[in-house]
Amino acid sequence: MGQASAFLWAYVFHGGVAHPLTDQAFKAASESPEAWTWVHFPLSDQRSRLYLEGLDELPAAARALILRTEQRVQIQFSGSWAFGVLPDLERDLDGRPVGSGRLLFAFDGARLVTARRQALRVVDEVRREAEGGALIASPAEAIVRFIERYVDVSEQRLHDAAEALDRVEDRMLGDHGEIENLKLGPTRRGLSRDHREYLGLRSALHRACVPREDHQVALLPQHLSRLAQEAEDLDREAASLQERARLLHEELDTQITSATNRSMRALTVMSSLLIPPTLIVGAFGMNLSGIPFAGSAGGFVAACVLCLAVVAGAYWVLRRMRIMP
Repeated sequence: MGQASAFLWAYVFHGGVAHPLTDQAFKAASESPEAWTWVHFPLSDQRSRLYLEGLDELPAAARALILRTEQRVQIQFSGSWAFGVLPDLERDLDGRPVGSGRLLFAFDGARLVTARRQALRVVDEVRREAEGGALIASPAEAIVRFIERYVDVSEQRLHDAAEALDRVEDRMLGDHGEIENLKLGPTRRGLSRDHREYLGLRSALHRACVPREDHQVALLPQHLSRLAQEAEDLDREAASLQERARLLHEELDTQITSATNRSMRALTVMSSLLIPPTLIVGAFGMNLSGIPFAGSAGGFVAACVLCLAVVAGAYWVLRRMRIMP
């Protein structure tokens, strides 16, 4: 099986500049001491899994983590290798995010191996940047670039969520009516999902700052503290927006309940005023002998006066009970 049939893309970086690899040039490029390579695998393809199983250069722990498609965000070290799982965004064919995804990675000083199950947005954007001429000097710098790009995309997502909450709040406070049509559910679900992602990334970066085992991985540890701070800022902002969305939801429920109570109060008043005359009209409508005013020429007027008197009495009772203003 050729490598070209196993991976989605492969690049060799000379002086930080990416050059696409062909099947014939892959082996020679991966053995060059003056360059480093990046290979990306689709784990949904059995050929990729078979190739990774035979990739003896990877530490056994890294190979096992990638092949079992681990979901927990983490960064681990083993000798000169770093490997783990980073959050990403699944995308559709148009590039729009459709959910949370996972990028699995392993790298040393000369090789970067990444893998995913679904199409991902951030790793593809980093690839496009490399194709466009962006300089990436090492595999560790590529991982740093990936995390930074994920932070940038996440900041934009939080900004969009904040604007959505602003629109809901303006509608609620502006007395525009029809607040029942305001949709907070999707925004709250998105913030809850993003908050979990940022919390996982923050925890992974903080743990990687003080690893349990000694390692010889260069460059990445120099950026871990800064990246951990950026992830913590994301987590804090997401938590703040999540709390704001919760309070807006409670306020929205309060306003809807208040509007419902006003409607029920109006219906109660109308029922209280109309039920007594309805009973009177129903009684006079019975086809029985002995109905009052049955033989009187002014019977209809008398019945109407009686209905009005009953309505006035009911109105007075409601006012006394302070049910009506």
